[in-house]
Amino acid sequence: MGKSAYRRSVELATEILGGHDAVAQYLGTTPDMVASWAAGSSEPAVNFLLRLVDLIERKTVAAARAATVVRRRKDEAV
Repeated sequence: MGKSAYRRSVELATEILGGHDAVAQYLGTTPDMVASWAAGSSEPAVNFLLRLVDLIERKTVAAARAATVVRRRKDEAV
């Protein structure tokens, strides 16, 4: 079985923000707690999970929009 949605969310947030310390600061918790979630030893409270999902969604949408602009510019240049 694959990683839980909790672990995947923590991993993505860690990539976006640059580490457990940054995720902890963003959420107002400790790096040890974030590491525990990333390891699958515990799960974040719903309010933390929702903030992680919001962060991931915002970054994903921003990246998709940027990619669309780049593709449109390439298409227009042809």
